[in-house]
Amino acid sequence: MARRLVIGRIPDPARAHGAWVYLIVSVLAGALSSIGGGFLPALLAGTGFAGLFLLASAGAIGIRRAGRRLALGIAMAALPPLLALQLGADPAFFLYGISAILPAGLAAWFAERRGFQSPLALAFGVAALVVAAPSAACAGGATLRMSALLLGVLLPFFAWRTIRIRNLLARGGGMSRAALRAQGLREVVYAVAWTFLAVLAAHLLA
Repeated sequence: MARRLVIGRIPDPARAHGAWVYLIVSVLAGALSSIGGGFLPALLAGTGFAGLFLLASAGAIGIRRAGRRLALGIAMAALPPLLALQLGADPAFFLYGISAILPAGLAAWFAERRGFQSPLALAFGVAALVVAAPSAACAGGATLRMSALLLGVLLPFFAWRTIRIRNLLARGGGMSRAALRAQGLREVVYAVAWTFLAVLAAHLLA
């Protein structure tokens, strides 16, 4: 049966496959934009964002229901970034993690008042995830210009695709599971292709 889009109910963020896709490709984009031998420190620094995402999702569904997720989130948010520092990562990457608090907070604020599927909630939520790209790039020794290019190329595209799917679901009144799965696979291909172009542009223009 077709599922209708639910605007007011906030689901478990960790079950949002699109969010994980954007987070993973953002981390990879940052790591691939690193300089010299900075790939591993960049990847470890970006992994910290996955931990922060798990912590945020644990808070969204309630700490009592997410004890294991909370522990895993704390471990991933702390240990890989600390190891990245030991491997020579630029400590300035922590500043990007701190800056992600603002869009994440705005996403939660708009989700509370307008529904988690409101365009502003989705856009700010995507922004909080995509900050992983410049953070990882910075940890790997990339310049500020390259990090900014990554964010500037990835964020508008990912936000546009997210809102486009939201509008598609809202207009269509729902999609079957098969149609949702097919659309999801297409979005993964789009995200990977655009990320490759973003990394290429960052290296060419930085």
